[in-house]
Amino acid sequence: MYKILAAAASALAVGGVMAVAPAIPAGATTTPATPYTECPAIGSSPSCEILLVVNANNTVSVLGDSSVGTFDGSDDTLVGVINNSTAAVKAVTVTGPGSDLSGFDGDGICSGNYGTWTGSTGCPYGPTGYEGPGTSFVTDPSLPDSAEVDFAGGLAPGKTAYFSLEGALTQAELTAREGGLATFTVTGDDNSTVGEASKQATGNAKDAKTCKSFFGQIAYREAEGIGISLVTSWQRLGLSTAAMFLNHFLDGTGTALNLADTSSTAAEIQKSKEFTTENTDILNYIQQQLRNGVTKIQVPNPRTLHAFAFLGKFSETDLYLAFRRTNGLSVTGSGYLNGNNYNGTLTYVVTETYGFSTANLDDAGPFMRYLQTTCGAPDYPDGAHWFPISVTITEPFSLAK
Repeated sequence: MYKILAAAASALAVGGVMAVAPAIPAGATTTPATPYTECPAIGSSPSCEILLVVNANNTVSVLGDSSVGTFDGSDDTLVGVINNSTAAVKAVTVTGPGSDLSGFDGDGICSGNYGTWTGSTGCPYGPTGYEGPGTSFVTDPSLPDSAEVDFAGGLAPGKTAYFSLEGALTQAELTAREGGLATFTVTGDDNSTVGEASKQATGNAKDAKTCKSFFGQIAYREAEGIGISLVTSWQRLGLSTAAMFLNHFLDGTGTALNLADTSSTAAEIQKSKEFTTENTDILNYIQQQLRNGVTKIQVPNPRTLHAFAFLGKFSETDLYLAFRRTNGLSVTGSGYLNGNNYNGTLTYVVTETYGFSTANLDDAGPFMRYLQTTCGAPDYPDGAHWFPISVTITEPFSLAK
């Protein structure tokens, strides 16, 4: 539950520090020009229709040649790869939502349907008939829109390869990354939020009648003034999350605030010592489980996963005033093996029920409680109302194998 220190807030000012993302190193190569001759002429395709470029920073760019159509004249695409990085690439994963690109149906480049072409004498290069020289596929029936392309011995710097995929694919619908398909998943949940909303009292018809009385209105105006003054003071001090939450409380709608991972609140939590400590603990647990051969990782609660408590009154004033203690936390994620590292992303959701309880209220707390109950919305339309909060935080990671 939320507690407030009005006197402390008026004496505190916090400065913001902007986190600047590191610049991505510029690639040492230029964008290849069409036609993409990394592929031989096969069927109706005189060269690659799609080219995957492994860049100097190990990202993978997807390029397209709109002048080249499907090699079967219908629904299959010829794809080339060039490694412009400084290290051998073991695999890339190609994904196209809704494309069914790994739904191989027997008419790949080695099906025998496309006459003689450079490399055709070596067919088949793999069991699907879609493989090119030195390539192989790893697919998952549950991931029909993705395919892992492996390179025998690794695709060395400056070297090229080619293969085919199912579907009339375009540059716009494809993404690619270095590494294989997702090799592990992560889930975890602290359910301490269950039942918290039901503990939050709000207005009723009897209390609304009291609020409308002469003395009730005096108390209401005093409490409302304190709340509005706090919002103004906090905004001036840069306590943006605390001001936003209190203002929403005073608004009385009771609607949930669901803040995305792009919100300033998410960024503030992400930089907090509470989040960074817990994220480190969870990553250490994931790494330990992977080394033990576990691929469906359930993070234990509460030993490793637990809701936050922002207790830094002076070091994290905004989060202290906005949350103090949160009610729940969940984490989901996935990752894949990329060379000697596991790369992936975790998504956290922090939950809270914002309101004022009957105990342990500091300073302005009793006044806000009066607005929530005696003058609580919706029975008293101008009163305040508790509301649920969720904040999503996305955290990429890389762990040594």
